[in-house]
Amino acid sequence: MTTNVQPNERRQYYRIDDSAIFSYHVLKKERSDDDQNEIEKVSTAFEMIELFGQMNQQMSVALGRISDHSADVATYLKGLDNKIELLAQMYLFKDNQSSLEPRRQINLGAGGLAFGSDEKLKQGTLIAMDMILSTDLLCLHLTGRVIQISNEKNGDFPYRISVGFVEISDAEVDQIIKHIMRLQAELLRAKRES
Repeated sequence: MTTNVQPNERRQYYRIDDSAIFSYHVLKKERSDDDQNEIEKVSTAFEMIELFGQMNQQMSVALGRISDHSADVATYLKGLDNKIELLAQMYLFKDNQSSLEPRRQINLGAGGLAFGSDEKLKQGTLIAMDMILSTDLLCLHLTGRVIQISNEKNGDFPYRISVGFVEISDAEVDQIIKHIMRLQAELLRAKRES
């Protein structure tokens, strides 16, 4: 099922500042062959990362059971998993051959996101976005409409673009909410420990 998130519903969701591998492109009526080649390169990299994310989810259940019996074995297996993930990231980004963008700061909510941009987009512009949320290796291919553009006084980009998601599935909304809740829990835990 696909949901169109209305502007007055956007604020009911939690929002969080995050770092993600993020890229976007403006949707046009006609696509060129170059656009299609670029999309295919990104899609291949995303498919690999999505597969890693799915494997992580499947393995986390088993890892939970293992940690009930032996914390040392679970810690060791998690370390191996982190090594494999690091190798995969090195492979994807070696020599800048991957067309995936570097990490970028975003402000994420289930109804939309905001990001810095060199490009001043017009309000109402429809864009396609690809992002990888690193804590979950969650890959999302989303469509959004620009709802606000502002000048960025501090930061790496001259403009801040706010986008509302359109035609987002309930499953994608759930994934984003779970990601936000996980990050918030980690932030709270870090505050308690410091």
